[in-house]
Amino acid sequence: MALLSGARNHRNFTLSQKIFDRMNYLFPDQKEALISGSVLLSNTYSSIGEDEQAKEVRFNRLKQIGKNSVIGMAWTEANGQLVVKKSYFNKKQRIKVLYIIEI
Repeated sequence: MALLSGARNHRNFTLSQKIFDRMNYLFPDQKEALISGSVLLSNTYSSIGEDEQAKEVRFNRLKQIGKNSVIGMAWTEANGQLVVKKSYFNKKQRIKVLYIIEI
C-alpha cells in the first residue's frame, strides 16, 4: 500500500495502475486492501485532472470488489454533539448514513 501511496504522491498514474493491478492479481481475497487501493488509484487520477477516469475507477472497482463497503467517513462536533457521516457502497447505489452522538 505504501508503494501505491508513493506513486500517488508523485502523480504517476501509470505506475499506480500497474501497482494496483499487481495487488489485485496477488491478493484477490484482500478486499479491504483492494478498496483502499482503489481509492488511492482514483485519487491519483483526480490529482492529474482525469476526473472521469477517477470516477470510473472508484465506482467500477468498488462494485467488483465488494457489495457493501464503507467508502468514506467524516465527523464534526457541533453544539456538544458529535456528528458522524458514513458513506456505504452497494451494487445499486451509494448510501449515506448520518449518526448523531452526544458527547
